Amino acid sequence: MTNATETRAFQAEVKELLGLMIHSLYSHKEIFLRELISNASDALDKLRFEALTQPALHDAGDELLIRLDVDEERRRIVLADNGIGMTRAEVVENLGTIARSGTRRFLEALRAKGAQSPELIGQFGVGFYSSFMVADSITVETRKAGTQDGVRWTSRGDGEYTLEDVAGLERGTRITLELKALPADDEEAQDFADAGLLRELVRKYSDFVEWPIVMPSERLQSEGALVRRKLADGTEILELNSKKPLWMRSKDELKPEEYAQFYKHLAHDWSDPLETVHFRNEGSNEYTALLYVPSERPLDLFDPGRDKSHVSLYVRRVFVMGDCEELLPSWLRFVRGVVDSSDLPLNVSREILQQNRSLAQIRKRCTTKVLEALGALRDSRREDYERFWAAFGTVLKEGIVVDRERMEQVAGLCLFPSSKDEKAITLDEYIARAPAGQDTIYVIGGADLATVRRSPHLEALAAQGGEALCMVEPVDEWVRDMLTEYKGKKLVALERGEAQFAGEAEKQKREDAEREYRGVLEKLEQELSGSVASVRVSSRLKESPAVLVDDVDAHGIHYERMLRQTGRPVPPRKRVLELNADHPLAARLKSLVDAGDAGGKLKDWGDLLYGQALLAEGSPLPDAPRFSKLVSDLMLASSK
Repeated sequence: MTNATETRAFQAEVKELLGLMIHSLYSHKEIFLRELISNASDALDKLRFEALTQPALHDAGDELLIRLDVDEERRRIVLADNGIGMTRAEVVENLGTIARSGTRRFLEALRAKGAQSPELIGQFGVGFYSSFMVADSITVETRKAGTQDGVRWTSRGDGEYTLEDVAGLERGTRITLELKALPADDEEAQDFADAGLLRELVRKYSDFVEWPIVMPSERLQSEGALVRRKLADGTEILELNSKKPLWMRSKDELKPEEYAQFYKHLAHDWSDPLETVHFRNEGSNEYTALLYVPSERPLDLFDPGRDKSHVSLYVRRVFVMGDCEELLPSWLRFVRGVVDSSDLPLNVSREILQQNRSLAQIRKRCTTKVLEALGALRDSRREDYERFWAAFGTVLKEGIVVDRERMEQVAGLCLFPSSKDEKAITLDEYIARAPAGQDTIYVIGGADLATVRRSPHLEALAAQGGEALCMVEPVDEWVRDMLTEYKGKKLVALERGEAQFAGEAEKQKREDAEREYRGVLEKLEQELSGSVASVRVSSRLKESPAVLVDDVDAHGIHYERMLRQTGRPVPPRKRVLELNADHPLAARLKSLVDAGDAGGKLKDWGDLLYGQALLAEGSPLPDAPRFSKLVSDLMLASSK
């Protein structure tokens, strides 16, 4: 023993979190037991896995289980496992710190949602702390498998915890909760010192946990169908859970609520899943997969440290690896679930996984099944699908960018806002309602949806009764680069290149206007030479005087923002200023040029047109003070 007893302060975020929990922001306090049992189950899984390569860690005759006991008079709950245990350093890391980059966002969401936010528990590794909702103090005694030294962690949730070295501890972790007194003014309050209630909570949340969850038989008055037996130490116990993994049972015998309960245990979520995918593959490559699409977006969905699959790998019901990134691509990282294989070796490593052909086949089939389930959800339960899309659509779009093989399939699942109405539509729905003979899919990008729907680029298309799909998310910059065609129809960006929806008459009209306004175009191009590459007459404008158009291969506004935010240089964009020859301002500009621009107004008017075009697309002004002065001068001149 090298470390003395010491008292430490919690990490600042943990201290704040404990304050929120202790003051009962969560109404479903019973969730604490599910979290503790889930942690104990994980500890047993880890021991079994480590013992595959280090047999000395676990004696084959030593039954792995979770013990639950309660002392009603002393109002004390004890939950113990003989799993992997923790070292002193691991206790500090796991119980004194929340080492996640999203902790601040978690706390902000917790404060914002208040009592309506039970689903937030578990999404940032804070399940253990939920015990402070029901306990005045908590003691954790633990010894890591393969070590001799144990440690005791104690806290009252008041901002500090005490660490103490302890000799003679058994392997694993023992957690003692000193329960709070029942509130005298709440007759409906749950009494967690009641063994019967604990039994019901185990059945409700943890019946499918593989490890036996046992309680001394004398604690329960009515045992019902529970298994009664004796442990090796002579203790007579009752098994509180059935232990049979849900995914091993037939789909026909499972009820929706059983699927939902397993999901909540697996994902540490409070909400029911939106969709369940359960299938078994037989033949040369045998495995079972149980996959879930959540109904709510977890707060760490875009955490860089969590951008991989959240599906656990089992081999013949033996836990091998959590968050196995080889089972699903990163763009399906919102999916939760398990895959249990009969063919992979138990001592499989990550290096072997990456080269395993069977796993590649599992990954391909699981991906296909999830996409098929999403397609069925889109077609049969549109409202639920729109809910899914609002939560996870941005992530799913990544599949278009990184998976060329499934690019069109993923694109068919995407919902895009329309310039024509409020309802988001699919690419197939756009094609179905497009005018006969239209062989293109018009899209438009921009800073945000409201700005794009008011964009001057839409004016001529809207006048013809057409519509465009709005691509306003940052990921859409890359989606448009990759998805240049869908089912034989080319995607055309309205804010890039020449307008491609103009008919022959419109093209002839533009050519005539080009000749008429040649002097204006050349003069404006000269005055704006530092800002635009050229100036031309527009075929896409009906009401606005001018608009900025990008080159076909230009990068977009979100890409520029990303470069600026990361301190990288922004490459110049070859932009074209298009002038509406039918607008009264065009005639006024022509008069200035024809008169020789004696007052030098063309430069100012050109800057105003350029600034207006930037504002219309949501871009910043290069010289806001000058633009403001020009507007003020124009207002004063018009008032004379």
